[in-house]
Amino acid sequence: MDIIAAFRTFVRVAETESFSAAAREFHVGQPAVSKQIAALEDYLGERLLQRSTRSLTLTDEGVEFLGYARAAIEAVDEAVEQSRGREGHVTGVLRMTASASFARMHLVPRLRLLGARYPDLRIDLILQDSIVDMVGQGLDLAIRFGEPQEPNLIARRLGTMRMIVIASKAYLDRWGRPQKPEDLKDHNCLVFGGIPEGDQWPFTEDGQTRQIGVNWRLRMNNSDALRQAVLSGLGIAMMPSWLFPDLWENETLETLFDDYEKPSFSMHAVYPSRRYTPAKVRAMIEFLQHEISLDPTMTGGLGLV
Repeated sequence: MDIIAAFRTFVRVAETESFSAAAREFHVGQPAVSKQIAALEDYLGERLLQRSTRSLTLTDEGVEFLGYARAAIEAVDEAVEQSRGREGHVTGVLRMTASASFARMHLVPRLRLLGARYPDLRIDLILQDSIVDMVGQGLDLAIRFGEPQEPNLIARRLGTMRMIVIASKAYLDRWGRPQKPEDLKDHNCLVFGGIPEGDQWPFTEDGQTRQIGVNWRLRMNNSDALRQAVLSGLGIAMMPSWLFPDLWENETLETLFDDYEKPSFSMHAVYPSRRYTPAKVRAMIEFLQHEISLDPTMTGGLGLV
């Protein structure tokens, strides 16, 4: 029996609480996972998992052994990483997650450059806008906006998500340009429905922040679709600047209320807390930090308040 492989299988079964989920991750059939766990239990001489038709839970012995198995896997992975690191190699599969919009606009276009730098690194990119359990899904890295709240995650700052008020010049030429935030009540506004109170837009002037209730014409929970609505001239939106990477060269768009301060949120790469950080995770974070530092839509180089 490959004891390390058995440890990995047990850890993922315990974390996902599912034989089938672990089987999908390892690209094997569920019977193979069940057989490997049974062999591990026979080898140890104790039951690690309590199985029923509806649930899968750890026994007391399984809870204790899970910590030892994780430590053993980390020790093996660290030894391999250190050995490969001396040769400057970054290898393996990096499972990471990001929002679909951010990945499409800022990750995928940069993967060719990343591949040229690390030809032996493979990227398994999971696109989802919701916050997920990274450990439960076996993820190595996630791109998050705002301050991470999970205590078991380590966060490395990448940049800043700055909000802008934006519309097409075609819309503004037809319906006029609002001179102050209160004028938005007389305009067609486009609202992101994925957050509470998306129709309340904050503006700060002279240290005073006020919420402006906007007259929304269209609300949707997908930022790609909302971006397209702006480009199509359907109205005015408050959106992250990174959704418009060609903003300053695009003569069909215009930002509004640049003298007012709008919300901004930190952008982080987060990963599960471990005794060591895998080389593939370090490589991706350093790559993203460099690339984002050159992008004015995610740094302080916007020329806006």
